[in-house]
Amino acid sequence: MGEDPFETLAPLIAAATVRIHPPPTGYAEGEPPPPPRGSGFFVAPEWVLTCAHVALGGGGGREGRREVGLTFKGVDRPVAGRVEWAEPEEPPPGGGFWPAPDLALVRLLEPPPPGPLGPGCVWLTERTARVFTRDEVAFFGFTEVAGAFEDISGRCTIKGQMGGDGLLRLGNEDEMLAGVSGGPLVDLARGEVIGVIKARRDGSDGGLATSVVQLRSLPDPVGPVTALADDGYQRVLHAHDTFHVERHRDGASDETTWTDAQSELTAGAPGALTPGQRVELLGLFADLPPPVSTKQLAEVITRVRGRPYGGTLPAPRAWRDGLGLLYDLRQGVTELEAVLRYAIFVATEERPFPASAQAEKALREWVHRLAAVLPGLPRRVRNQLGLEEEEQLRRRADQQRRSARFDPLLETEWELLDLPEERAGEVDSHVLLEITPHGWEQGRYDWRVCAVRGDGQLTSIAEEFRAVGPGDPPGPLRAALAEAFRRGDEPRSPVPLHVAVPYSLLGFPVERWRLAQDGPTLGERRPVVVRCTNPVAGAEDSEEMRTLRLNRWTSQHQGRMVPDILDCHAESTGSLPRTVPLIARDPATVPVLCHTPASGGEPAALHRVMASGYNVILWRREIAERDPECGDFHQGVAGAVGGAGQAGRLPAALWRLREAAAGSAAEAGWSRQLALLYADPRGPLLGEDDFLEAP
Repeated sequence: MGEDPFETLAPLIAAATVRIHPPPTGYAEGEPPPPPRGSGFFVAPEWVLTCAHVALGGGGGREGRREVGLTFKGVDRPVAGRVEWAEPEEPPPGGGFWPAPDLALVRLLEPPPPGPLGPGCVWLTERTARVFTRDEVAFFGFTEVAGAFEDISGRCTIKGQMGGDGLLRLGNEDEMLAGVSGGPLVDLARGEVIGVIKARRDGSDGGLATSVVQLRSLPDPVGPVTALADDGYQRVLHAHDTFHVERHRDGASDETTWTDAQSELTAGAPGALTPGQRVELLGLFADLPPPVSTKQLAEVITRVRGRPYGGTLPAPRAWRDGLGLLYDLRQGVTELEAVLRYAIFVATEERPFPASAQAEKALREWVHRLAAVLPGLPRRVRNQLGLEEEEQLRRRADQQRRSARFDPLLETEWELLDLPEERAGEVDSHVLLEITPHGWEQGRYDWRVCAVRGDGQLTSIAEEFRAVGPGDPPGPLRAALAEAFRRGDEPRSPVPLHVAVPYSLLGFPVERWRLAQDGPTLGERRPVVVRCTNPVAGAEDSEEMRTLRLNRWTSQHQGRMVPDILDCHAESTGSLPRTVPLIARDPATVPVLCHTPASGGEPAALHRVMASGYNVILWRREIAERDPECGDFHQGVAGAVGGAGQAGRLPAALWRLREAAAGSAAEAGWSRQLALLYADPRGPLLGEDDFLEAP
């Protein structure tokens, strides 16, 4: 029998495991540090992963309680660390069980000791899986024994998952003592960390761990990515892979590396990458800028796999994440074929910022060297690699030439908007948020978030029943929206948000929600439009009215638009036109409502306009900072509609105005008051499929 994998991996894990204390201030020299709150582990030099409830001490971190102390191999006293990210940032109301993902990243505020006494870093799995393995796994951390704090480890199995947020159910084969929360969960067969211990269950019922895949929940960059430091997720994973490849290449050291240990475990299936090949490849990936977007990465993965990525876990964000989706695709050399093709695409894709020519060349040469020595690799595969490389380089050169001819100084104000134009008969990709209030339970509602592709296919991201509100979005809804946006956003082209609500909630300003406490509003980050789930009171559209809707929609998307302020004349409240003349207006008409019931408007005005066959409507919200004067609003609406030109460009035009208003463009401030109903009449009426009914 070979050596127990536990014995092979335990020294490496011990070198990376830490104890997390309250801040290392306020106690005298020589005095022992305060008791640890829990465990954690290095995932990269100066970066520690743990649980949010451990890092924040159970009290939350929004009021400055973000410094912690860390003790680990090679230090005598706690060193200072700062909680750079935690999700959630606050305990649940009333205390108790912290919701998923319950993760935090801590950055050391002083460098760890150099040399062999310093900490190591675990190997984080790059695989995307739900349960990962049915074989034995190990957990590590510390516990208190007779007043002293001792390292502890144990073994158990993964019994399954709990919910859809990456929580792994652990068996009760070994006891999890207090203090192990935040420690690593290790796949012993493959030699990689797959989770973070979250909780021990009462009695003998095992425990819970959070999949490390949930680390992809780190916030997306707010602005353009011009360096690794702009994207926290990429920054940490780059440091992780660079650490391991440098240790692997260091011929002067006799330390056992994670790659050495994985080789002893014979990790990987026959025909797949060896541990040494894998760490080299990930190191080459780390030398390159990250993907332009998750959407670009998903397209590359789809080309290699031959089918789209359809998982509901956080979507892949880094090149290493895409590699993890190619394992166990098929048996034998075909897996290597997929890996080699993927590496060629990584070496030749568009970049968010320039890559080193040497780094791209090194990756391409690595692919061709490996392909040349693989036994049994068909010649057609080697030829395909060369052809795809040439085609990718040619395509990228063409794109760069087009970009070089682009002169932003020649753009007009509205050309700067770079507004997309919807084509009749097609559906724009977007994120759909559906909100259904409980008519029988005041203050409760159900929600669902879906990603909608250009072919109209919906992918459900998450849903919740009986949420409190609506008010500020709860944590699960913020996380679901962030995940859906990440899957569709591209630089300078964020995916639009369509909010489907009943008429009773049309006045609720979802575009003013924030995903981060101090971040921009949704309306400042992307196009946000509203769709009504009950636009016609009491009856379906007649055939004649449906035809009118479709004709108006097509006309406004192919030709001109004419804004028509219906309820305000010379800045004075006026009566809404009667139904017949309202229906008979020019097909190019975009109705605009300036007044709300609070400012003298007709209470049912918006509903009556919708019922008259209009699916593109602008109206002025009743918000605290609403300007009591109408002149700027009237002038601004006329300019926005005329500048957009066609209805398909109107959502993006409004987004750009809100973005400008959030900056220094005071003249665009009126746009904060504006809402847009934009409801494609060609699709099914929302709210009729009862998918949000509680069981």
